[in-house]
Amino acid sequence: MTSRELLYIKTIADEKSLTRAAQKLYLTQPSLSHCVASIEKQLGTQLFRRTSGGLILTYAGEKYYRMACEVLRVYAAFESEISEESALVRGRITLGITNYLATDLLPRVLPAFHAAHPGIEVRIIEETTDQMERSLLSGKLDFAIMHTGAGDGASEDPGLAREVLSRDPFLIAAPPDTPFAGEDNTPFPLLDPALLCDQPWLLVTRGQRIRHVADRVLAQAGFTPQPVFVSRSYETLRRLAAQGMGYTFVPRQYVGILGGEHYQPRYFMIPEHYRAYWELSVVTCRDAYLSRAAKAFLAEFRARLEAL
Repeated sequence: MTSRELLYIKTIADEKSLTRAAQKLYLTQPSLSHCVASIEKQLGTQLFRRTSGGLILTYAGEKYYRMACEVLRVYAAFESEISEESALVRGRITLGITNYLATDLLPRVLPAFHAAHPGIEVRIIEETTDQMERSLLSGKLDFAIMHTGAGDGASEDPGLAREVLSRDPFLIAAPPDTPFAGEDNTPFPLLDPALLCDQPWLLVTRGQRIRHVADRVLAQAGFTPQPVFVSRSYETLRRLAAQGMGYTFVPRQYVGILGGEHYQPRYFMIPEHYRAYWELSVVTCRDAYLSRAAKAFLAEFRARLEAL
């Protein structure tokens, strides 16, 4: 059983057609058909059955396909480790990151990394944190730069590993004329979210990490509001709060990242027992191979972050 044979069976299963698979493999259809027949003869079982929808794997074929995928993945990782980026001259990185983190962090890292390693392709996949976790587990990403929080996602999945780099508290953004004064006279006085159970709330869409944290904090405060407005953009909600439409959560480091100086809500800190924060983390699939190019990028990223 060779890597070529594994690739043949995998490609046929993916394409569900000998003709399309042969084209993709740059083989003739009779040659590929003969190869499949030879493999099936060696195994003593049929791997495919013909249907109106194309070639479908048998039970034995499904087991062969899973094994082929795993062996080819290991083989590709081995080849990559041996031959890729011998001097970080060539390579490719696929990283996941949220839109706002990309806006804030990538301009600080990418120019220097590209100048040092112009031959390394950096693919940026901008997704929500939930989507990135699924992409990591499916092998679509080398790593992700995302926010994680206590009980809010990646930290709970045994298939993922995270490296926490920093922590950022959440603020409550309130209308300027809010009747709540907070507990002290600091720039961000403490305000218990439980006091806002009867107030209008503005929340980001479900699946975003801010919403994960917000839902947990509000549940701990004893209520689940029906938001008066939902948006993917925390900045839209922050500006609406400044216009008196309601209350929302804003990560402290995000305040001012997109400008909007004319929109100034009042900000309040949240009592510590709510654990209203998230952590900037590098998340990888546990025990996954990380290329030299990926490691070099992360080293640059950590260095730039420490310099802030």
